[in-house]
Amino acid sequence: MTPSPADPAVRSRLYLHAVLPCLADLAAHDLAAREILEGARGALAFRVLGGPAATVRFDGPAVCHQPCRVAPDAELLFLSSAHLNAFFSGKKWALPLPLWGFWRVGLLARFSRLAKRLEAVLDGAPAILAIAEGRRLHARLSLIAAGLGLGPLAEGDAEAQGMLRALPRGLASFSIDGEADTTVWFDNAAPPAAGWGEPPSRPAARVTFGDVETAYGALRDEIDTLAAVGSCKIRVDGLVPLADGLNFVMERLRVYLQPAKP
Repeated sequence: MTPSPADPAVRSRLYLHAVLPCLADLAAHDLAAREILEGARGALAFRVLGGPAATVRFDGPAVCHQPCRVAPDAELLFLSSAHLNAFFSGKKWALPLPLWGFWRVGLLARFSRLAKRLEAVLDGAPAILAIAEGRRLHARLSLIAAGLGLGPLAEGDAEAQGMLRALPRGLASFSIDGEADTTVWFDNAAPPAAGWGEPPSRPAARVTFGDVETAYGALRDEIDTLAAVGSCKIRVDGLVPLADGLNFVMERLRVYLQPAKP
């Protein structure tokens, strides 16, 4: 069955609220990102006219993501979701409108360099995947983006909403053993909610990858996940139908965020 096409409004929310948050983890674990951020100070906001917004705050080597507009030093406005999507997918013509802080050239340049590094890690560029640390980063960030991405899908993607209605209600968490700060969660409730960090309540279902290599293989469909569950390399505890169903919903993210083939 051919999947339905991506909704531009959902894609823009995925960029703002699932991909941009990964900058925080990239900055915490990637030497190249920390070198780019050395000495950086300031906040950069992204906003769709009449739509969603997000703010990325730089504080030296650290990055903080906020899912709204919060006192930016520079602000970029996009006239539509399609405009923002084109910008984030690398279209050179899709320049945003600098509403404020256009003189903060250094801040904008740092973000551009950091965004290219994030793209390489999330897309699994050959140079990234050639080394163990690159594969680790790819696994961490892929899991974070997938977990957070369930929120925008649940809010606006008709196909994902149909799948979620067929699942049990409840909160599910996903994490990697031995990797701090990789827990993401999704609450299949009304309204739905997704987050990164400690879940707000005890999960009804937990999916735990036994190590980063297993997470890497599972997230890239390079291992037999059923065999991994059978050998306890992937542990599924609690409400299994919820956990299994959410894995299928995450597949929907490929329609939105998978790199285009050349």
